[in-house]
Order: sequence, then structure tokens, then C-alpha cells
Amino acid sequence: MKVSVTLLSLALAGAVLSAVPAGAQEAAAGEKNAQASKKETKWQGHVIRIDKDHSMIDLRGGSPPSNDQRKVAYDSSTEWTKLGKASQQDEVKEGSFVILLGHLDHKGVLHATRIDLRRPR
Repeated sequence: MKVSVTLLSLALAGAVLSAVPAGAQEAAAGEKNAQASKKETKWQGHVIRIDKDHSMIDLRGGSPPSNDQRKVAYDSSTEWTKLGKASQQDEVKEGSFVILLGHLDHKGVLHATRIDLRRPR
């Protein structure tokens, strides 16, 4: 008896799931991706090079424990801090350890809203 009820429930669930249009499922997946891109991303690592002409930083690290090389873009609205207190962009040098907050674009570049200089690790 329990087996037949279980099979009937599974058949009913399968019928309901197959009735949902594929477009609705894709729209739901697209909505989740849009929400994820709005979410702030946190990376940390060591600065490899700073390209002031293009407002880009090459970083070795990422979200812990990653050791990949990443690209970070900054602009005039980026907040520069040192140990959580206001700082200047010029204090960040090659080899500095930084924590970055920002949003990823579709190319995987982090557009930094805040760059925090930390003590070397």
C-alpha cells in the first residue's frame, strides 16, 4: 500500500514539473543570476601591478583560499582605506596586501567600491 502511494506521489510530482514551461524555469534562473551579480563580492590578495593609466590592479588571490591572478578595476568613486580608516590611493603599492569589495562584471573583472590596505601576511 505504501509503495503504491509513493509511486502515485512521484508520478503526480513529475506531471506537475513537466507542466511548467521551460521559459519560466529559464526566467527564474536568469533572475537568480541577476541577484547574484548585484551582491557585493569580497576578494583579498597581494597587488602584483597597478596600471594607473587604465585604472586597473592585478591581484594574486581572490576569495579565500584562491591564489589565482585576478583583474580589479577602480574609479573615482572607489573608497580607499587603510585598516578600515580613510586613506589615499598612493599608499597601495605593488606587494601590498588588500581586501577589496565590489561587483563582478560578465568578464570576471571586479569593479571595486572599496579597497582596504592591510598589514602584510
